[in-house]
Amino acid sequence: MKQSVRAYWILLAFSLVLSPALDAEVVIRGDRDHYSLNDQVTYSVDDSGDATLQDILGQGEWTANPDDGVLNLGFTSAPVWVKMSVQIPASTRGQWYLVIPYPLLEEVELFVLREGRLPVLYQNSRQDVHETHRHLAAYSVGLPVPQGLTGNLDLVLRAASSTSLQVPVELWREDYLFDRFMAHSLYWGGYFGILFALAIYNLVLFLSIRDAAYGYYVLYVAALSVVMLSISGVGSAFVWYQDPLLTRYVLPIGTGLTSLCAVLFARQFLKWPGFSPRLDGTMKVAAGLASVLIVYTLFDPLNGTRLAGLLGALVLVVLISVGVASLLAGVAIARYFVLAWAAFAGGGLLYLLTVFDVFPVNAITNHAMAAGSAAEVLLLSFALAHRIKEERSHKMAALRRQQQAEQQVRKLHLKALEQAMHDTLTQMPNASLLKQRLQESVDRNTRVALVLVHYPQVKEIASSMGHSLAEKMFLQLVHKVNQALGGPGSVIRLENTGPAYLAIPDFGSIAFLIDFEKLDTELELFVEQMAGHHEVSVNSVRLPLFMNLYCGVAIHAEHGDKAEVLFQHASAARDSSARDKVPVQVYNEGISAFARRRLALLSALPAAIEAGELELYLQPQMNESGQRLVGAEVLLRWTSSRFGPVPTWELIEIAENAGLMDLLSRFVIRESWKTIKRLQQQKLDITCSINLSVQNLINSDFVAFLLAGAKEHAIPMDRLILEVTETSMMHNMDAVIGSLLLIADKGCKVALDDFGTGYSSLAYLSRLPIHELKIDRCFVSQMCSSRNDLWIVENTLKLARTLNLETVAEGVEDAETVSLLHKLGCHRLQGYHFAKPMPVETFCDWALQRKAS
Repeated sequence: MKQSVRAYWILLAFSLVLSPALDAEVVIRGDRDHYSLNDQVTYSVDDSGDATLQDILGQGEWTANPDDGVLNLGFTSAPVWVKMSVQIPASTRGQWYLVIPYPLLEEVELFVLREGRLPVLYQNSRQDVHETHRHLAAYSVGLPVPQGLTGNLDLVLRAASSTSLQVPVELWREDYLFDRFMAHSLYWGGYFGILFALAIYNLVLFLSIRDAAYGYYVLYVAALSVVMLSISGVGSAFVWYQDPLLTRYVLPIGTGLTSLCAVLFARQFLKWPGFSPRLDGTMKVAAGLASVLIVYTLFDPLNGTRLAGLLGALVLVVLISVGVASLLAGVAIARYFVLAWAAFAGGGLLYLLTVFDVFPVNAITNHAMAAGSAAEVLLLSFALAHRIKEERSHKMAALRRQQQAEQQVRKLHLKALEQAMHDTLTQMPNASLLKQRLQESVDRNTRVALVLVHYPQVKEIASSMGHSLAEKMFLQLVHKVNQALGGPGSVIRLENTGPAYLAIPDFGSIAFLIDFEKLDTELELFVEQMAGHHEVSVNSVRLPLFMNLYCGVAIHAEHGDKAEVLFQHASAARDSSARDKVPVQVYNEGISAFARRRLALLSALPAAIEAGELELYLQPQMNESGQRLVGAEVLLRWTSSRFGPVPTWELIEIAENAGLMDLLSRFVIRESWKTIKRLQQQKLDITCSINLSVQNLINSDFVAFLLAGAKEHAIPMDRLILEVTETSMMHNMDAVIGSLLLIADKGCKVALDDFGTGYSSLAYLSRLPIHELKIDRCFVSQMCSSRNDLWIVENTLKLARTLNLETVAEGVEDAETVSLLHKLGCHRLQGYHFAKPMPVETFCDWALQRKAS
C-alpha cells in the first residue's frame, strides 16, 4: 500500500511538470481516500459582505494561496470566496465530501461549476446539511459531493466566521470520514474525560473540606470545557448541533468565564503571608475585566471574541507573575502553579498566534490549545493534591504542637496540683494532702490520731532575726522530725516521695498521723519525743526547739468521724496546749466547751462595751523605796452579767483574734481621759500607764484618734505613759516605730512591757523611742529564790542605766523583794505587796489615805 501511494505521488509530480494544464486541478483516483486541496486554492475576499457567486465570477480577480498551506485570514468579519479545481473520473467509487476541518466556521456554502462557468451544477451549505442530516455528525464542516458529477469541475466555497477565518480544504472519501470521526472521538473523548474526572474529583474534595480553592478549580475546568467545546467542534457537533452560529457567543463568554474563574482560583490557591497588595489588586482588576467582557459579549459577540483573546493573554501574564512571586516567597505549591500556567500559556499562545496568522496552521498548532490545557488542569490538580498533603502536614504539625501544648498544660496542671498539695518552702505535704490522707484512713475505719504541733520560736525568730534565717532553721527542723517519725513504724506515711511522714499546715507548724494499732507506748510521751527533742544549727548558733512547743491531738473515732472535724478538734487542742502551757493536749469536751465560751464571749463583747459592763481598774506604782505613790497602771476588767468575771488576758486575746481591738482600745482611751481628769480633781499628781496593742500602733487612724483626744481633754502628755509589749512590737516593726516616734514627739513617754521575755528587744532597743523598761513578773517574783532570775533582773537594770532608761519591776510580792530591788536601783515598784488593782474610786480613796498618812 505504501509503495503504491509513493508511486502515485511520483507520477503526480511528474505529470505536473509535463502538463501545465494539470497545475490547477486535482485528479481523484480510486486508490486514495483523501486529498488536500490547500495548494490549489485561490480566493477572493468579499469586503462588501453581500456579493453573489455571479459577482465574484464576473470580477475574475482571484488571489493564489501564498504559502500553499491552510488559507488563514485571521480575525475578519468579511466572507471569503475560495475556488479550487478537481477532476473526477467516471470510474470513481464511493461518496466524497468536501471537508473544511475548522470547527469555528459559521457559514459555509458550496457551489460546483463545470470549468468555472455558470450555471451551478450543484449547491449545498452547512445549514442545509445540519437540517437534512445528510451526513453523520462530525467535528468539521463536511459537504457531500454528488456522485453523478464527473470531469473537470471547479469547487467554489463561500465561508464566513465571527471569530478567526481559516479555510483548510480537503476531499475525504466517506470511509475516511468515518475513520477520522472515530479517531477524533477517541481523542476528544479522552480529553474531556480527563477534564470531567478532575472536576468530579475536586468537586468531591470541595464538598468534603469546604475549601473555596477546589470550588473555583471545578468552575474553571467547567469554563475551560466550554471553550474547548467551541474550539474542538464537539459543541457544534453534539451540544448545540441545531444552531452552529451559537459558537460566536459561547466562545467569548466561555473565555471570559475561564479568565474569571482562573483569577478567583489563583487568589484563593496562593494565599500566603505578605502577599503583594499590588498583585492582588491586579488580579481583582483582571477579574473585573473578565466580568465586563462576559456582559459585553452578549451584545457584541464579534468584537467580544477579539477582546476575549486579548484578555486571556493578559490573565495568563498576571497569573504567571503571581505564581513566580509566590514561588520566590517560598510557597512550595507555587511551582506546580507556575508550570501549569506556563504549559497553558505555551499552548494558548501557539494557538492564538496561529489564529492571528503569525504561525502556519498544522497539526501541532491545531492541538496546541488542547495539549496545553490538559497539561495545565493535570498540574493544577497535582498542585491541589500537594496542597492537601501540605495542609495535612501543617495540621499534623499543628496537632503535634497541640499535643505538646496539652502535655505541657497537663504537666503544668500536675505541677500546680503538686504545688497545691505541698508546702512551697519544705516541699512537704501541706494541710490539703494531710486531710486527704486522714480521710482515707477514716474511710478504712483505722484508729488514727492526728497530731498538730506548733513551734512559736520559729515565727518569733522570723520577726526578730529575719525570715530567711527562720526558714533555714525550720527546714532543718522539718528534716530532723521527718527522719525521727520514719523510725518507729507507727507513723503513717503521707507520701512515698521522700518519703514524707509529716505535713506543713503553716509556717512554724507540722502535723502527722499515728496508727494506734501500731503504737506501743504512751501517746503523749511519744508525740513529745518525736516532735520536741530536736536542735538545729543556723550560722553556728545552736537553738534548742524542744521548749515551748504546743501539740494538739484528735483521735478517730473518739473525737470525730470526718477529717475536717478531727482537724478542727486537733487545732482546738493545740490552742489549749498553748494557753495551758502543756506540751501535748489531747482533745476533750472541755476544750470544745472553752471554744464555745470563747465564741459566745466574742459575740457578746461589742454589746458589753455599749452596755458599760467593762470598766477600768488602777494598780499603784511606788517609788524605789516603796513608800510613795508615783503612778498607776490602767487595767481593764469585764464582769459579765452572763459569764461573770472574764480574765483580762482572755478578753484581750478575743479582741485581737476577732479584729475588735480597735473598738476595745478606743473605749479604754476614752475612759482613761475621764480617769486622768478624776485623778487631777483629787490632786493626785501621778503618771498613768495605758497598755496598747500592736494592732493599735500599726493603725494610723487610731494614733491620730489618741493624740486628738489627749489634746481635746487637755491631758498633760508628760504624765502619760503608753505601754507596748516586747513580743507584739516584733510584728511590723517599721510601722510600730513610726507610730511610737509620732507619740513621743508629742511629749508622751513609752514603756516596753514584759521586757526579757522575747528575742528582739536588744536588737531593736536603740531604734525605739523607749523611756521605760518594765521587768516581767516571772523574773521579779522569783529573784529572791532563783539565782538565774536575780541575774536577769540585775543585768536588765544595768542595761537600763546604760541606756538612761527608767525601770519598773512588776510582780513585787514581799518586803524582801522591795529591799533587793531598791538596792539594785530599780526606779518603780508594782505588785500585790502594795495593792491589787482596784476600781478608780477605790483607788482614789486608797491613794488619798496613803497620802494623808
